[in-house]
Amino acid sequence: FWRTLIDLSRDDGVTIFLSTHFMNEAERCDRISFMHAGKVLAVGTPQELVEKRGANTLEESFIADLKEAAGIADAPEEPASASDAAAVRPTPAARRFDPRRLWACTRRETMELLRDPIRLSFAFLGPLLLMLAFGFGISFDVENLKFAAYDQDNSMESRQLVEAFSSSRYFSEQAPIRSAAELDQRLRSGELQLVIEIPPSFGRDLMAARTPELSVWLDGAMPFRAETTRGYVTGLATQYVQSFAASQAASSHAPTPVMIETRFRYNQAFKSANAMVPSVIMLMLILIPAIMSAIGVVREKETGSIANFRSTPISRFEFLFGKQLPYIAIAMGSFVMLVLIALIVFAVPIKGSAWVLGLATLLYVSATTGFGQLISSFTRTQVAAVFATAILSIIPAVNFSGLMVPVASLSGGGRMIGMSLPPAWYQPVSVGVFTKGLGAGELWPNLLALGGFFLLFLIVAQLALRKQEA
Repeated sequence: FWRTLIDLSRDDGVTIFLSTHFMNEAERCDRISFMHAGKVLAVGTPQELVEKRGANTLEESFIADLKEAAGIADAPEEPASASDAAAVRPTPAARRFDPRRLWACTRRETMELLRDPIRLSFAFLGPLLLMLAFGFGISFDVENLKFAAYDQDNSMESRQLVEAFSSSRYFSEQAPIRSAAELDQRLRSGELQLVIEIPPSFGRDLMAARTPELSVWLDGAMPFRAETTRGYVTGLATQYVQSFAASQAASSHAPTPVMIETRFRYNQAFKSANAMVPSVIMLMLILIPAIMSAIGVVREKETGSIANFRSTPISRFEFLFGKQLPYIAIAMGSFVMLVLIALIVFAVPIKGSAWVLGLATLLYVSATTGFGQLISSFTRTQVAAVFATAILSIIPAVNFSGLMVPVASLSGGGRMIGMSLPPAWYQPVSVGVFTKGLGAGELWPNLLALGGFFLLFLIVAQLALRKQEA
């Protein structure tokens, strides 16, 4: 066994870490670290440690270090010479921060990622696939609504009203309805989403300048779609009345009535993609990076390699931030690809400051990966870490970030939850830069808040992560 280890070390250049309580095994190593209660007592070659204590064997040197650490005094000895005093001087304390240790932790985590192609593929391909699925699958556009007319008047005016609906891209005309029972049956079956019931005297009342009544039946099983449909119906009915009044005024040489035209700012085409795609970027950059970062720390606990952290001078900050850096880099790479998909596939342009969006994203993914590490500090298994991170990140991001309902319209606990998490601060940046042309002048409070979340999660994760196992 030892010959195999020596051959690996000397011939293949493999670094081997050995943990043992037997000094006859420790003597075979090139360098030794004496440890007690998670603290390093002495470091050096076997010969250096023996000479430092003036001992005869390595075991005597180890026992002397243990006694000193435990505060057990030996019998009085003769005063040591100046050279001996220098030889037994304690090893200087390790520096509180060493960039080399941080870089070593970052490099190790990067190598772990490169050795795991499945996890690396999930980190890059997961956001892309979800972006396409959400971008094409989630849409608030209401088009091609199936409608039918229950025309009991069958006049020129009623036919013109039906034609106004059928010529719109929002509605798709179906076979007309012949009775009230048929109206109820076709709505109940889901064949129709809208029915226009025109009374028998509709045309005569309209020509006589009376106010005719018109019944519109909507399928309210989907409240959002029904509310949007009601807006379309109101708009088309108003347009029909204005057109009719204009034609009547033209025939009587009366002044043309005032025309009212509604315009939408920032999203003139009224496309869901212009709002959904920037919001999906917010969702993807909290879900995947947070889960990946949480797994990176919890995996150390499950495999037992967390002992390297507990048995070496590396600090909590060096360990956590060093492991976080690769995931920040991966998240920024995902962000670039998501932006390219938004520009190329969904044709959503960036109207505002691109550098503000990039800086906000860097702060955002630093906060989301820090959130994952915070969760991993309290969990012991990868399954628990993934479950907890997914639940605690995606649900608030969907409900309290402004994706469905503006944060400003929330009140009480909902508003507090939204403002206490990064998505509510990144959502206005993403949507604002893409659709409203916003820059640093309007978004600097959001940048400060995202930076504050990053520092907060990093500090709390350090406090929660134990340097020594309980």
